[in-house]
Amino acid sequence: MSPSTDVTLADVDEAVADRLLQLAKRDASPDEVAPPLGGPGWNLERTAWFYGYHRAAAAGLDGPAAEKSWAVFKGPHIAGSIRLKRDPAAEIPSAETGIWLGRSFRSRGIGGAALDLVLAEARRAGLKRVTARTLSGNLGAQRLLTAAGAALTHDDDGTVLAVVDL
Repeated sequence: MSPSTDVTLADVDEAVADRLLQLAKRDASPDEVAPPLGGPGWNLERTAWFYGYHRAAAAGLDGPAAEKSWAVFKGPHIAGSIRLKRDPAAEIPSAETGIWLGRSFRSRGIGGAALDLVLAEARRAGLKRVTARTLSGNLGAQRLLTAAGAALTHDDDGTVLAVVDL
């Protein structure tokens, strides 16, 4: 599937973070978006983590968190979020990526287009490798990563490591 030309990435400011959280609450599982803090659902701890995470990532790959997050848009509609986080322990300049999309935006080429855009951001930042980790049962994510050129390694813990050399 060719990348969608109307998929864009946008910096996450407070207004965009509000829109992302609204999308997450209505169209994604909390566990797809945030760590399991304070119990199930979108509780105060998860919501605080969500805003804190995006505030810290706003400083970018060279900021204190060494991470950048973007909102993924399909045309005028906010569809999810994607990120890059530097890996300071890697032998070559590397970062990890992760993405979540609202359920209604999945299987439409949006994830692949967003991943292509974030890989371009990684190249501009001088990174040589981007990794991602997913569950072995998440075949959609594995197809998306393979289409982006990732080599997949299935680990004994039920996860899959994807490596894209840029």
